[in-house]
Amino acid sequence: MKTHHSTIGIALVLLLAGAGNSHAGKTQDLRWRCTGSSTFADGVETHIDTDGVGASAGLNQGLQNCTIGRFFFQEEAEYAGPFAVTTCPQGSAEYHLVQHHGVNIEEKTSDQLFEAADAITLCLNSDLTFSATGHISFTSGTGHFTGASGAFDFQATGKYLAFGFRDNIFGGFGQSSFTSTGTLTLPHGE
Repeated sequence: MKTHHSTIGIALVLLLAGAGNSHAGKTQDLRWRCTGSSTFADGVETHIDTDGVGASAGLNQGLQNCTIGRFFFQEEAEYAGPFAVTTCPQGSAEYHLVQHHGVNIEEKTSDQLFEAADAITLCLNSDLTFSATGHISFTSGTGHFTGASGAFDFQATGKYLAFGFRDNIFGGFGQSSFTSTGTLTLPHGE
């Protein structure tokens, strides 16, 4: 009789252990679609100069409403150029991404979602309006975004509202609006 109860007890423990681990190896793909706007500042001394040209990375922050929630975000990015126009409309100056990192903060939970850009092309017009397109990957996060992956594409337009030069370094302040679409993959189906 004792053997029978031990067998049932072991089976029950294994069953509960399996139930508690039912998300193991599962992921959840969420459709990422956002619209948003931001303000940015170029020429602010951040000491982030990964390409060594003497100009710090620009700062960008704003708000985006997405299919999975609302996010405040802050990001930094460095561009090089101008280059010969290959993607941008003729008459504009073409800049390519050197590096970019960002943090999206979910409004309801304060969990953070990290990102890094794979490629961005910025087209600057003589009237200081611009457009940009790019591809950005999710690189993990905090809370329920821990281990997140996936990517999105975006399109943005904007305008410099003020600009100037100091020691041959450009500085500017402006606004942008954007849309983005892609997939966010969360581990464990969270």
